Amino acid sequence: MLEFAGTVLILICIGGRCWASLYVGGRKNRELVTTGPYAYTRNPLYLFSALRLAGVGLTFGSLILSAFLFVFTCLVFSYVATREVVALDAMFGEAYRRYRGSVPAFFPRLRRDAVDVLGSSLVTFDSVALKRTAIDGSYFLAAILAVELFGWLQSAGLVTPMFRLF
Repeated sequence: MLEFAGTVLILICIGGRCWASLYVGGRKNRELVTTGPYAYTRNPLYLFSALRLAGVGLTFGSLILSAFLFVFTCLVFSYVATREVVALDAMFGEAYRRYRGSVPAFFPRLRRDAVDVLGSSLVTFDSVALKRTAIDGSYFLAAILAVELFGWLQSAGLVTPMFRLF
């Protein structure tokens, strides 16, 4: 069951990162993107990446590893996002401050009121960015194959675990 949940999180990550790329692709640092997944969280790429690593931990059958990877990733991305705030504030000024005040940095607020919508934005489709995002995300599906290979090697008696995480 944990492996299945991990696979689902990895697939959610791939889909979510592709969704975010459709909105920000080719516009990053040139335009303030506030629609699509960016209307729910200012850092959807970071959020989906944290979910991906939690999914990798689950594919290894470990809640502890999954939680550790998720928390560690959230801490790293929170630090990075905090540094980005300064740059984005300098680039976009008051518009970014209004956006920052109404949209959470990392964990999304799933319910939005009409006042939370900060304007419409054209969805651009940068096929290169979308392809790169999909390929990068799908590498983590290899974790599932690695888990299965290690499981087979263990059951065949060819490798023994050095330690257990759960």
